[in-house]
Amino acid sequence: MRHFAMKGSTASILVTMMFFQVLTIAAARELLVPEAIFVFGDGALDVGNNIYLPGGAEVGEPRRADQPYYGMDFPGGTPTGRFSNGYNLADFIAKAFGFEMSPPASESLPNHSPTKMEGFTGVNYATGDAGIRNFTNGDITNPLLYQIGFFESTRSQLKSLLGGRKPLNNFLSKSLFLVGIGTMDLFPDYNLYWDTPQNDNLTEVQRLISLYGEALTTLHAMGARKFGIINVGPIGCGPAIPSVIQGEDGCNAGMNNVATQFNRALPPLLSSLRSKLNGFRYSLADFNGFTNATFTNPSASGFVNTQGTCWPGYLTPCSNRTEFWYRDAYGYTTEQAAKLAATAFYNGTKFTVPFNFTRLFTTKN
Repeated sequence: MRHFAMKGSTASILVTMMFFQVLTIAAARELLVPEAIFVFGDGALDVGNNIYLPGGAEVGEPRRADQPYYGMDFPGGTPTGRFSNGYNLADFIAKAFGFEMSPPASESLPNHSPTKMEGFTGVNYATGDAGIRNFTNGDITNPLLYQIGFFESTRSQLKSLLGGRKPLNNFLSKSLFLVGIGTMDLFPDYNLYWDTPQNDNLTEVQRLISLYGEALTTLHAMGARKFGIINVGPIGCGPAIPSVIQGEDGCNAGMNNVATQFNRALPPLLSSLRSKLNGFRYSLADFNGFTNATFTNPSASGFVNTQGTCWPGYLTPCSNRTEFWYRDAYGYTTEQAAKLAATAFYNGTKFTVPFNFTRLFTTKN
């Protein structure tokens, strides 16, 4: 009897220990809500900056998401400046963290800045067709360095509203800096120098990565600590690619190879920044991998079409928009595609390294 009693006692103790261990782990990884979200990038994350850009006869007109059918599934059903039929990737990532949607477009704010802290959720600087390089569509968009300059204005105002440098730095260190850019720098319709031998392409990718690293280092110097980085999708796929240069899979392998070169250079870049910059933490989201996985088995995610567009030109959009990956002829995704990607990046385990976005805001990793 004593023998069995001791076994039962030991088992009870082990169960109790395991229970408290689970509680300890859960407490140690308590999810924190970011103080704010600051968004930098191109049209995939743009929530309206594009509609404020002036354009003109000399520089041309920016691509604006203010025509009918943009925003048709957004509350109110009217265009919002998102290149989507509804919410976009920035919105869904913000929603995952508990916000109502993405913070407002910087161009909609006076001097790109809030006037008060009450209700402040951050600022979205992302602009359609923006690139890492200043000369990538620089006359008709806000390139990355311009966006960082706008953040400097925001930062100055926040310093005043928060009462000094120390509370400002504390606030920024607890905020998410979401960055997704590079597609427009790589896309040959915008930069013809990519029609060059592969070795030259690799050299250009290395230069682009160097500029990207400098931009992230600048943001770190300005107080950013937690980065959610989104890589470049398969730029050789989609309705924006002329059929004459598509392969059997509907994609252009050469263009996708350039995107792959860029994406392969991101992990070592971010790892290097983490080792050199105090407090630099990141989660790298593999939008390219997520897209390709979806294309391999689209029905598993509820899609029936991952090559064509739901909205061919200015015709009436398709009614089954949740079953299409691409929303328009430019290659922007539907609301449904953005929603699934955001979920994978926020708390998934397959398409983020070294951990998902959630882990950026737990008290212990």
